[in-house]
Amino acid sequence: MSTKMETFSLRPKFLREETLLEDPPKKCMEAQDIKVKLYLRECERLRVIPVSAFLRAPNSRVLKLKHYNMGPNGARALAAALMIDTVVSFLDLEGNFITSVGLASLKEALCDQNYVTYLNISDNKLGSRGAELIGRMMLSNHHIDTLHASRNGFTDADASIFANIIKDNRTLKELVISGNEFEEGAGCALGAALASSETLEKLDVSWNHIRKRGALEFAQGIKENVGLRTLDVSFNGFGTEGTAYMGQALTTNRSLLELDMSKNRITNIDMKILAKQLAQNDNIQVLRLGDNLINALGAMDILRAVLALETSSVQLIDFGTTCVDQGFLKLLAELQEQRPHVRVIHGREQNVYLDESMAPPVENPDQALSEFSGETPDDAVAEFEKADKGRTYVVDADDNRGDAVDNETSGGDADAVGGGEGKEGIEGEATEFNEHELDAEVSAVTGEPDTQVALVDARDGGVTETPDI
Repeated sequence: MSTKMETFSLRPKFLREETLLEDPPKKCMEAQDIKVKLYLRECERLRVIPVSAFLRAPNSRVLKLKHYNMGPNGARALAAALMIDTVVSFLDLEGNFITSVGLASLKEALCDQNYVTYLNISDNKLGSRGAELIGRMMLSNHHIDTLHASRNGFTDADASIFANIIKDNRTLKELVISGNEFEEGAGCALGAALASSETLEKLDVSWNHIRKRGALEFAQGIKENVGLRTLDVSFNGFGTEGTAYMGQALTTNRSLLELDMSKNRITNIDMKILAKQLAQNDNIQVLRLGDNLINALGAMDILRAVLALETSSVQLIDFGTTCVDQGFLKLLAELQEQRPHVRVIHGREQNVYLDESMAPPVENPDQALSEFSGETPDDAVAEFEKADKGRTYVVDADDNRGDAVDNETSGGDADAVGGGEGKEGIEGEATEFNEHELDAEVSAVTGEPDTQVALVDARDGGVTETPDI
C-alpha cells in the first residue's frame, strides 16, 4: 500500500512569485524634508548651530531670521537650502553679521531663484565688497522688488553701484540704504540716477551726510523724476541750501506723495521759503518736518500755504515735538474747519502769541473802571486831589464801606475827637494823627540808641520812654 506524502509551504498563497523577488518600496521624501536635511547636513559640515526658526517652518512663505547672529557660515548653510526652495518670497536676514563672505553664497542662490521678492540684508557689515555683490545680484535678478541694505558701512565709492541699480533695474520698487556713510558724492550719483528712473517708487536715504552740492544734485534729480512716490531724506543736514533746492523740486515734481525732511537744520526763514514753493504743489499728501530749528512761526507758514492752496492734497503734517503758541492753534482750528481730514502733529502748547498781530487786543483798564463804577478816570483823579495830603486817615474796622473819616476839630480839642457824632452813619472811634509827629516818632525809634528821646504820647497824655533797640 502506497502512501502519498504531502508537503506544506509556509509561503502565503496570495503572493506571486515575482513579488517576493522585489525590494520593499521606499518612502518618497517631500521637498521640505529634503530642504531641511540638506540644511542640517551643511550646518554640520560648517560647524554652525542650525537656526530653529527655519526648522520650525521650512515651508513658510515668510522667513524672518533677524538677529540670530548666524555669521558667514550660517549664511552659507542657508544658501544651500534656498537653492532648491520654491516657496520663500519674504527673506529677512537683518543683523546676522553675514559679511560679504556669506553674501557671496546667498547671491549664488538668489541669482537662480525666482521666488524671493523681498530681501532685507541690513546691518550685516557688508562693506564695499558686499556692495559689489549686491550690484551683480540685482542686475541678474529680476524678481526682487524690495531691497533693504541699511547700516552696512557703504561710502561714496559705493554710491555708483546703487545708482546703477536705480537706473537699470526695472523691477525694483523700494530701496532703503539709510544709516550709511554717503556724502556729497553719493548725492550727485543718486540724483543723476533718479532723473532717469521711472520704476522706483520709494527711496530712503536717511541718516547719511548728503548736503551742499550733493543736496543740490539730489534735489535736481527729484525735480526731473516721474515715478517716485515716497522720499525720506531725514537726518541729512540739508540746511538752508538743501531746503531751498528741495523746495524748487516740489514746484515741478508731480509724482511725489510723501516727503520726510525731519531733523535737517531747517530754520524759520528756510521754512518760509519752503512754504511759498509748497503752495505750488497740489500732490503732496504727507509732509514731515519735525524737530528742525523752527518754532510756531515757521510751522504757521506751512499751515498758511496749505490754506492758500484750494487744491491741496495734504492729509498729514508732522512737526514732531515743535512747541506751538496760541496763534498756531487759531490757524490750525481754521484749517481743520475747512478741511477736517487734515491731521497735524505738534509738540507742547504755549500760552503766548509769538506773532503779535494775531494776539487779541489788550484790555484798557480805564475803560474797565468806567464800566464797573460808572465814573470816568478823570473823576477818580479829581477826588484824589481833593484829599488833604498833610493828614493820615484811619478807617474804623466796623465800616464795611471803606469811607475815609476826617474828624477835624475847630480848636484842636482832643475831647472833640470821638464817638462818630460828626458824621452820619459812622460808628466807633476814629483817631487823628499828625503826620509830622509820626515821622519824628519813627526817626527816634529807628535812630542810634544814644540819640533816642522820650516822646509824649498825645493819645494817653502820659510819658513813654522809648526802649533801646
